[in-house]
Amino acid sequence: MRFLFSFLLLIFSLALPAFAQSVRPALSKPYLVAPIVLDNQVIAQAWVFPREDKKNFAVEAKPLLEGLQSQLKDSLWINLKNRVRPEGVVTLQDLEGAGLSVFFDEARLELKVDLPLKHRRGNDLDLNYAELSTRPYMRPDAHSGYLNLRMLQSFQYGAGTTEEKLPLSSQVDLVENIKGFVFESSGEYLEGDEYPWKRHDTRIRHDDEERMIRYTLGDLTLNSRGFQVAPNLAGFSVVKEFSIQPYKTLRPLSNTEIVIKRPSFVEVYVNGFLYSQLRLAPGVFNIRDFPLAIGQNNVKVKIRDDFGQEELYDFSVLFENTLLGKGVQEFSYAVGLPWSESGADRAYDNTGAATTFFHRVGVTDQLTLGLNFQNYLSQSMTGLEVSGISRWGYLSFDGGYSSVSEDKQGFAEKLRYRTLDRMLGRDVPVVLTLEAENRDPDFVPVSVFDTGIVSYVRRYDSQLNFRFFQNWFFGVGSGTLEVPTGVNERQYRSNLVVPINNQTRVELSYSKTVGLNEDDRGLISFFWNEAQGKYSASAYYDSLQKTTNLTVNRNNMHKYDDVRASASLQASDGQESANLMAEYLAQPFSLRLEHFTTRQDSQDTNTTSLGLNTGIAWVGNHAAFTQPIYDSFVLLHSKMLPEGQELMINPNGEKGDAQLGPRHTTVLRDQSAYYKYTVNVDSTSLPIGYLLEKEYFNVQPSYRSGVLIELDLKKKIMVKGRVVDQKGQPIAYVAGDILNNQDQLVDNTFFTNKNGGFLIEGLEPGQYKIMTDRPYLGPLIFEVTEVPGNSLDLGNIVLKKEDSE
Repeated sequence: MRFLFSFLLLIFSLALPAFAQSVRPALSKPYLVAPIVLDNQVIAQAWVFPREDKKNFAVEAKPLLEGLQSQLKDSLWINLKNRVRPEGVVTLQDLEGAGLSVFFDEARLELKVDLPLKHRRGNDLDLNYAELSTRPYMRPDAHSGYLNLRMLQSFQYGAGTTEEKLPLSSQVDLVENIKGFVFESSGEYLEGDEYPWKRHDTRIRHDDEERMIRYTLGDLTLNSRGFQVAPNLAGFSVVKEFSIQPYKTLRPLSNTEIVIKRPSFVEVYVNGFLYSQLRLAPGVFNIRDFPLAIGQNNVKVKIRDDFGQEELYDFSVLFENTLLGKGVQEFSYAVGLPWSESGADRAYDNTGAATTFFHRVGVTDQLTLGLNFQNYLSQSMTGLEVSGISRWGYLSFDGGYSSVSEDKQGFAEKLRYRTLDRMLGRDVPVVLTLEAENRDPDFVPVSVFDTGIVSYVRRYDSQLNFRFFQNWFFGVGSGTLEVPTGVNERQYRSNLVVPINNQTRVELSYSKTVGLNEDDRGLISFFWNEAQGKYSASAYYDSLQKTTNLTVNRNNMHKYDDVRASASLQASDGQESANLMAEYLAQPFSLRLEHFTTRQDSQDTNTTSLGLNTGIAWVGNHAAFTQPIYDSFVLLHSKMLPEGQELMINPNGEKGDAQLGPRHTTVLRDQSAYYKYTVNVDSTSLPIGYLLEKEYFNVQPSYRSGVLIELDLKKKIMVKGRVVDQKGQPIAYVAGDILNNQDQLVDNTFFTNKNGGFLIEGLEPGQYKIMTDRPYLGPLIFEVTEVPGNSLDLGNIVLKKEDSE
């Protein structure tokens, strides 16, 4: 009976694939490769060494630890890791000592693991993003970058002008990322201009991913708060950049903890609508980041386990997207020299540096405080911000104090109130917004250059929005503006949005301004989108400008080998115009043709333009041409791609997001920085005998970076034959390991049937050696060569006995 059990174990282990080609721990027979099952799911496959007692029943430790790491609490996982024996195994006694209950099912040849809830790790379940794999994400390489080039050549002709070739214009963007330090610069060229080349922003950036801080040296792009005016500066800035961790909860969003005791089906309802459905194993889950409406929200989580028993969790949360979560900080600090354009370059004001900053803190989930400051020469401004939400609405206050000189100082205040979309657990069809702003005549925001902005003294505004009849919206509003000199201004407005169906809507708006002049303006707009999104159209009429416009679009459905086009007509008082545009999208470039015609007083003026948009991207020593890149990218390369072969990247119907082939390198462009993606390489079109070792790759690019994916494409040959002894008799039921010419393990599933026959599914060309489990038999040495059909028959192979036998 024991012999039969051992024989079944041997047959089962030989029938399983060589999982990751792991090396078998050095323990004696019997042994087999068995699945490890937790919550009815296979979490790993490992070598198992069945024994009668728990002290000697051993399991290969590495795959078991990898499978349990996401399920077991850290302290228990470390405890189990410390119990690993020198042979690389743990025993059933070790597993039970770490809090696991383990049972070996001899009928199914499975190792079943039971993990109590108290020993399970708590999990964050982000409904906005579902992790597709526990495999690590590929990060950017040490050196990557891209160069974008856009060129436009226009020709003008017609009765109203002299025929001529207009100046060639172009724009260049350069990005170079070296170990996370990003150099970026751009410029434009205009043929025949006094200064043909003009430089745009040039800077170096570096992100601290753990702290979500972005450091910038050079030309700065800054945000502002309160009464601040964002200046043009060249200097140094430190900014809290939430986009560095896009999956982290930083706003006071949903945060609900549930306990699941058995495998269950979970449904999440937000404000009465089913938002998500999930199948979850037992554990503790913190469900977060589902979409909320402004105000009070009703969230219900329904759990139905595998026995049909239901449990309901009911939550209620307040939400406002301008607030910060408790303890979360948002800030921007910058200092630099103001600049203005001067010829082909920029003139930097070295008479004094400008300083600007703001800092906001979430005191609670319902209250956020902020402070801001700006200074330049004798000008300074200090501001205070308070924002809060309650069941009665959202209220914010901004205050500012400016000083230009000893005799010119002033205050400013701005107050904003908005009722909530949901109050007391119910949808509110009416939302009221009120704003009031007051500025002293001597209040002047800090401005590094005289912008000529006329400041107003007081501003009041109100808006009332109604929602009814299945997403019909109607709004009315009014406002007044009091200025230091001249006539004050009053404005009245209304708008109506009528959705005819899911693809069509009509908007009507009216505004009346009363000031120095009295202007009445009506606007009628029409929007239509085809259900598949391939075609769209819009039209509007403006009564004040007496302008009518009609636009029809043909949208591209694929990122390459496709065309997008548009045609528009516009008519106004005494003038008509038409614009036609078509752009062909290829992977390495796009070609644009545009024609613009204007008719006035029976004379036509025509302008035809030809454009080329292209670029080159590189990662390490690999590069490829591409359409211009605006963010990050993935570069895919395969040196073994067969001639004329094509592989789709992220296939979607007839096309994908990119295509590899006939070139050996391609670019998957515009991957948003810090987001997680799964890149799918479709290998179904490969000819017989070619094998792509891996088809799915997890990537996570950083700010303006490139990730390199080297596709391991191999040519595999099926090998078959028959093993016989010196007398020509078949040698049956021989198992063995296949080694390459460097004595590295290639396959451990070699096995002969009762007739001595064997079949090896795929080997690369080269020399191989098979070491059998029969000590008295010598090695079986053979060579695999490329053959038509990728199938090689070795015929009868004589396996001799060792001379020492």
